Amino acid sequence: MEAFHGLFYISGEFKDKYIVVEDGKIIEIKDEISGMEIKKIPGHILPGGVDMHVHFRDPGETHKEDFGSGSLSAVFGGTTTVCDMPNNIIPIIDSKSFRSKLDAIGNRSFADFGLYQAASVNVIPESIGEKIFLGKSTGGLLTDVDKCNWSNKVKVVHAELQECLDNNVRPEDNLISHDASRPLECEMAAIEEIFRVNLSNIHVAHLTSVRTIQLAKSLGFTTEVTPHHILLNNSSSLGPLGKVNPPLRKRSVQEELLGNLNSNAIDVIASDHAPHTLDEKEKFPEAPSGLPGVETRVPLLLALYTRHLISLEKVVSALMQRPAEICHINKGYISEGYDADFISVDFKKVKKVRGEELHSKCGWTPFENFDGIFPNLVYLRGEMIIQDGEIHSSPTGEFINAKQQ
Repeated sequence: MEAFHGLFYISGEFKDKYIVVEDGKIIEIKDEISGMEIKKIPGHILPGGVDMHVHFRDPGETHKEDFGSGSLSAVFGGTTTVCDMPNNIIPIIDSKSFRSKLDAIGNRSFADFGLYQAASVNVIPESIGEKIFLGKSTGGLLTDVDKCNWSNKVKVVHAELQECLDNNVRPEDNLISHDASRPLECEMAAIEEIFRVNLSNIHVAHLTSVRTIQLAKSLGFTTEVTPHHILLNNSSSLGPLGKVNPPLRKRSVQEELLGNLNSNAIDVIASDHAPHTLDEKEKFPEAPSGLPGVETRVPLLLALYTRHLISLEKVVSALMQRPAEICHINKGYISEGYDADFISVDFKKVKKVRGEELHSKCGWTPFENFDGIFPNLVYLRGEMIIQDGEIHSSPTGEFINAKQQ
């Protein structure tokens, strides 16, 4: 049992409190305390980030990323929990492939983690939820929703309808033509298609516009946006580095999204961290879609808060609380009974994002020179793992077994 003292974000405001932690969980929150050694945490203390959408490439493509490097990148960016997607080279579709992936990860994760399965005839009890691909993206998976069996857990939808994508095929040599080949109409059609299937707990991933967010929300789905669709557009000079599915949209669509971050229609801001090497990204037509973002997700949004583009309440809700709730993870709140995952930040300490300073194995970022506020301290279940830009822990991340949740 140990105690922490500081300015903790509790019930929508920072409060000077003492937090008692036992076995990695918060057991008491008090105004004063005695008879215990107290660890003082400076700065403003937020819950650890929960990123419910990452692709750490392990197993099979570990030259781009592995769970060690991806999770290290996560915790340096203030994310203490990640949920990893199943579109590996060998898709995670049954208990055998799930167990193989878990064995490959081993004890190398710095963050706590859940693993999705690809929706199939099999339901894997340990998985955090199912991923549905209504259109092909990196890895080429395509889900036949009428032939799947389902759990009652979250079902994350890649909302681009394949029939619509097939009707819009064209040569792609820049971000504008990539956008035209996967237009917003394909996103709309996919949302309407998944509504037809009549499933519970649908979460629509990486929505790119206010229009599609509103449609998904009106149909009863939870919604997700990404920092790249909020901050980048198809007039960017990124070239193939900005190639991602669904695509970066035109500036007016992106700016409308940025201007609506406080909307109740947005539940989650996830990274969709999908790294590829610079060599793989060299030529636009052949470049795989996806970009890194797990380390910059929290810092970018905290910087947007200081510019009054998003409220702190929404930052905490979208980056910590709602993803934890949707995935039924005991994270995201500084409250009794929750895991003691904390990050301490100095809101005046704004720095430029530099790809060479990040920890993803791919070695680059689409957010070069953007403003970010990185955490000074990161705690996972009461143990300090990051201090002032240095790692202070071996990999202690634990697998979140949904069977036991």
